[in-house]
Order: sequence, then structure tokens, then C-alpha cells
Amino acid sequence: MKFHIIVYGCQMNYSDSARIRAVLINCGFNYVENIDEADLVIIDTCSVRQKSEDKVFGRLKEIPKDKKIWITGCMIQHNLNLNKFNKFEETVNNMFNLGNFQGNLQTKEPVIAGLQEKSLDDIIYKFNKQNPNIENGLKKNILLLNNAFNPLYKKIKSTFNNLELIFRIDDLGYIPVILKKLGYSIDENNIKDITNEYTGIIPNGANQLLDYNSKVAYIPIQTGCSQFCAYCIVPYARGLEKNRKFEDIINEVNYHINNGVQEIVLVGQIVNKHPDFNKIIKEILKIKSLKWLRYTSPYPTYYNDELFDLHENEEKLCPHIHIPVQSGSNSILKKMFRGYTVEQFKEFINKIHSLGRDISITTDIIIGFCGETQEDFQKSLELVKYSKFDMIFMGIYSTRPGTIGAKRYIDDISPKVKSERWDQMNEELKKISNENNQKEIGKVYDVMITNISNSAIAYNEQMKNIIIDKNLDKLKIGEFYKVKIVKGASFNLYAELI
Repeated sequence: MKFHIIVYGCQMNYSDSARIRAVLINCGFNYVENIDEADLVIIDTCSVRQKSEDKVFGRLKEIPKDKKIWITGCMIQHNLNLNKFNKFEETVNNMFNLGNFQGNLQTKEPVIAGLQEKSLDDIIYKFNKQNPNIENGLKKNILLLNNAFNPLYKKIKSTFNNLELIFRIDDLGYIPVILKKLGYSIDENNIKDITNEYTGIIPNGANQLLDYNSKVAYIPIQTGCSQFCAYCIVPYARGLEKNRKFEDIINEVNYHINNGVQEIVLVGQIVNKHPDFNKIIKEILKIKSLKWLRYTSPYPTYYNDELFDLHENEEKLCPHIHIPVQSGSNSILKKMFRGYTVEQFKEFINKIHSLGRDISITTDIIIGFCGETQEDFQKSLELVKYSKFDMIFMGIYSTRPGTIGAKRYIDDISPKVKSERWDQMNEELKKISNENNQKEIGKVYDVMITNISNSAIAYNEQMKNIIIDKNLDKLKIGEFYKVKIVKGASFNLYAELI
């Protein structure tokens, strides 16, 4: 069985997809980079905005009907209709206690439900009849898939009959069991221990390109989030914050380093909130063959002097910090439940600029959050100018069902106003980016090549986009090269090989 994975969203999804690939390869499946060669297409989804979900439905239309489809990721988790589950044997107080969400399932031989059963009543009847004496009942023993797990399955299946499986990423460790239930023959010799903690699965080539030859590995050090920002779907899609053990993280890092990886990217929703974060950073920096270490995404209130000192003095810790601010207005930050003020964020920016090292700062800003006045927006523009961000990932606000924002606020900013504000901020960003990049001319950097076509695309330690137009025959995707910057422009640096 040949399979291909389509990934949407953040670095966490790329790390998850690499784990999916590792499990299926161990089961005897073959990964193919060309979707046309695949018998099975797996979509790892994002739900940060409605547009992210719309992309999935658009892509489903493009997949030939003769290819089977699996769907996982944040989109299918947060779309749960919880009222459907009120009939379960035990009362479900909240979504964090259902099935194997966040590793809750405490068995290696779960009762798999939803592949044949047509309704929850059918599932409950069969479970009670076949397992009259099982301990803990449904909650600790049942693995919910497809229509049993999510009503979205029936909606998609009605249009795309080649949909075979909807599953939580948390269920990945049970894929060998699921495959057997689906009727697949699998290679029993390579199956790892069945696990309810999917982050413990160490993938081969856990990188953005899903490419064995890449020198980059994305390593999750935590899953979920307990911040509950008003706009954010993550706590509902991935559950509450759950930190991996220090030893497990370092073991995975060493595995990748020993297999040729040179850049480690630690990922988490509030990555620097991990109680051992500084300890993790310092331990990884001891590895001699490591070239670059970076992390995403941190939170301004969880920085400390030791972490700033590491950024200033440790060459391998990349001089780049992606720090989401979301708004430059205190009133909007308060409505978002961000937990800091503009003044506190400026102190954070000042601290970075005071370090004896040129550190690139990028951010996320939401345009048109509920109740955002023109004055609020102007304050965001002022913060952009003050901070001199190298890049801003600007997202036009869209209400996410189930979030605090959806329950408490009205999305009262018109699409026209949101679009105009986006354009205005983008124009300001272009100016700042160009000014910042003019200062880069003449500097020499090591860069990682990510794409080669009419020109080569690369990035440096500051995560700045580098374009190389000459000597393309000497370059290879996934390798490091030394270049000199010869031109600066908005969002791009142009370089020549040295």
C-alpha cells in the first residue's frame, strides 16, 4: 500500500505527520512523495481559521475517487458535536475524558468502534453485550473512529465516498490495531509497542519536507494548551497543556542528531512554559554536531534572564524569536485573555534589542478581532513600528466555534474593514522589512536550501528568506551553504555562493 501525506498548519502538524509516516512504514506501507502514485492519501488538518478548513474541502475535491482518504488533525477534533456523546455509559463531563484524547485510553487492546456501527446506540449495545465484565467501561477501553468519533465523518462521506478513516492524532499509536480492523495485512515484525502516547513515537525524518534527506527535525516538547485565549481553538482541538518528559525529549533529539540532522526545532503551543525549558535548551546545546537550535512558539511572560543570556551568548541558539503579540491595544489584549499589556510587551522587545547580538523578531497579529476600533488598530500599527518586526503573520479574525470569543463576543468588524486594515499593516511591514534587510547587505551567512527551481530558496539562522539565482547546479535541497548577501528587499534577501 502506497501512501502520501498532505499537511496543513503549524510545525506541530509536520512533526505529527512524520510520526504517521513512521508508523505506517513499520506496518509495511510505502511512503511516496508524488500523490499520483499513492493508493492512500492522508490529510493532516488545521483549524486555526475557517479558511484553513475550507482548504481541506477544496483539496478533497482534487483527490481521485480511486484513492482512499484518511483525515486527522485539529479540524476533526474541534468539530466534535459533544451532545452526541451524552448517551455514553459514564457521564462525559468534558471533552478531555473521551476515548484516547491526550492519551487517556489505558489499554493496548481497545474496543474499536465506528468502523461498522451506524450509531452510538449500536456501539453501546455491542460493547455491553460483548464486554459485560470489563473494568472501567467505555471510557477507558473504547477507541472511537469515523461516525462514532465525529459527526463530520458522515458529512464528508456523503460527498467523498472514498473516505475510509477519521481518527485523532492521539490515536496514532493504535494504528496497527485499526489497520487490522479495517482488513489490512500488516508487517507484524516491525510493529513497535502499542502506545497511547503518540508523541513517544520517534519518526524517521521528522521534518517539514517529509524528506529522509533533510537536516531538520521538529520535536514536540508539549501538546495542547491551557491558556484559553478567546480566539483560539487549540485547547479544544488538542486538549489541555501536557509536557513531555525531559529524558524523552533528549532521547529523540539524540536519535535525530545521530541520523544526520543538524537543525533541531522544539515545538509547543507555549513552548517556553515547559518547566524544564531552559534545561532542555542547555542540554541540546552540548551536542557537538548540532548546528542550529530554535523553538516556536514562546510567550513573552515566560521568558527569564537565563533564556535571554542563552540567546546572547550561545551561537547555536538561533538569533530569531517568533513571539506572537496578536494586538497592540491593551483593551483588545484584555478581551483576548492574553495576560500581558502592550507596555510589558515593549519591555520584552527592549530586552531583545539590548542584547549583544542581532536577533530577528517575528510575530503574529490578528486583524479585526471583535470590537477592534480604528484606534485599537492604530495602536497595533504603532507597536509594529516600535518593534521593527522582520515578518508578521497577519490573520484576519474568523470566529472559531466553541471558543470563548464565539461565546462572549460578536464578530462585528466587516470583511471590508478587515481587508483594508490588513493591507495597511502589510504596507507598513513592507517598509520595515526593506529597511531591516538593507542592513544585511555584505553579511555572510550559512543557509539551508529548501527549494530549487528557477532560483534557489533558502533561510538563514534568523529565518530570513534568501534567494540565490546563480550556480544552482551546485546546490542540493536540504544542505547548508555559505553565502554573501548582495541585495535587500521587502521580505527577501538576495545572495551569492561563496
